Amino acid sequence: MGSVDPNLLTSVDQHGDRLNIIPAEVRGFYRRHRDWSQGVLLLIFLLLPWTTINGHQTILIDIPNREFALFGILFRAHDTPLLFFVLAILTLGLAFVTSVWGRVWCGWACPQTVFIDAVYRRIERWVEGTYIKRRALQQGPMTPEKFRKVSLKWFLFFVVSSLIAHSFMAYFVGAQELMKMTQNAPSENLTYFTLVTFFTAIILFDFAWFREQFCVIMCPYGRIQSVLLDRKSIAVVYDQERGEPRKGSADYGTRKGDCVSCNRCVQVCPTGIDIRNGLQMECITCTACIDACDEIMEKVNKPKGLIRYDTLDGKPFRFKRFRTLAYLAIIIVLGAGLTYALSTREPVHFTVLRGQGLPYSLIEDQGQKLVLNQFRLHIQNQSDDEAEYQMTLAEDLSQQGVQLLVAEPKIKLAKGESREWYFFVRVPESHFQKSNQIRTQIQVQDSKNFKTSRELILLGPKVIQ
Repeated sequence: MGSVDPNLLTSVDQHGDRLNIIPAEVRGFYRRHRDWSQGVLLLIFLLLPWTTINGHQTILIDIPNREFALFGILFRAHDTPLLFFVLAILTLGLAFVTSVWGRVWCGWACPQTVFIDAVYRRIERWVEGTYIKRRALQQGPMTPEKFRKVSLKWFLFFVVSSLIAHSFMAYFVGAQELMKMTQNAPSENLTYFTLVTFFTAIILFDFAWFREQFCVIMCPYGRIQSVLLDRKSIAVVYDQERGEPRKGSADYGTRKGDCVSCNRCVQVCPTGIDIRNGLQMECITCTACIDACDEIMEKVNKPKGLIRYDTLDGKPFRFKRFRTLAYLAIIIVLGAGLTYALSTREPVHFTVLRGQGLPYSLIEDQGQKLVLNQFRLHIQNQSDDEAEYQMTLAEDLSQQGVQLLVAEPKIKLAKGESREWYFFVRVPESHFQKSNQIRTQIQVQDSKNFKTSRELILLGPKVIQ
């Protein structure tokens, strides 16, 4: 693989056909650190659904039940505004990291990179051999040996993709529930079986075949990096002043740069770019070119760092910049807002809904004309313990003959449990002399004396004097 034309997309040829990139193996400082970091990330992804905090799965996105657990904090449907803080912090956090360390997320933590590099390419090396053997196998004719290796490779790809799909599904249905499903026939959980099959196919297609095409064609992050980066951001850069003119391009008798034109940096790049052409959209900052170049520099007795982590303008890194400080300030404000919202969240949530049918009924009791309003109260226990609740009306109305009629004066709810609670309010007709509605409060109190109230609107006929 020679030098790459900077004006062409690296993953396709001049005819627009896809180039199947098989990067060369590399050893070095960054490769070792990426190995252990990828191992840790894989363990986190696979084990996280099996861990719990405060009795909840560490991360659970239960869409059918409209519940979301995030590191011990349970969000429900009515907590959706709080998710704004979470998503905004994650989005701005990525922008902050990019403004400081460039596309470090892509090269070190993105699932696309981690799974392909740490799992799928290792399977390829185990089955088909080194990158030289894999390239020869790819270009060679179909033989029984090639068929055996390719079949074994894709079978292992399928098994791994299925395991990843099941682990991914555990974040949505719960790990324990997923284990129960796998022990039953697919027909008993056809929807989830279909989803797992679909995810397996998508993961197999992406990680086993599509690969760098996703980063180059579909992922929007690479296209917006120019907005997030500035000249003080850290990226993988080639020192042109030191490297140029490279070997083979300098005139006889002129100074030669340290670059020996070995093209090793191009051979190890998973997206096939030439880092010597400058910062490019396809670069995922995987640092493979740094290790490859350092290895060559050692062999030719020249200092390392021809390709290195550095600022785009080559000057010392400076954290105190408006862009980074602005991102950090907004993240702190959002974090404070989320903390305040969570600390003031009520242990019980309820909503008052008017009963179906007529807005009110007229009845007579012992010669007194009364207006009857029917309601249902949807209540949910948001605490981590079982709780008992009772409801009351505002005291001033109770003293004026307004009665609260509840079939169940008290109810018990387990943690996270919700139910409907029906009640009636009887109001003397004389109370509607000024208006056809009375605004008051309905109050719910739990067994720990926590009280909260909501507005209650009583309707009736306006009495004409």
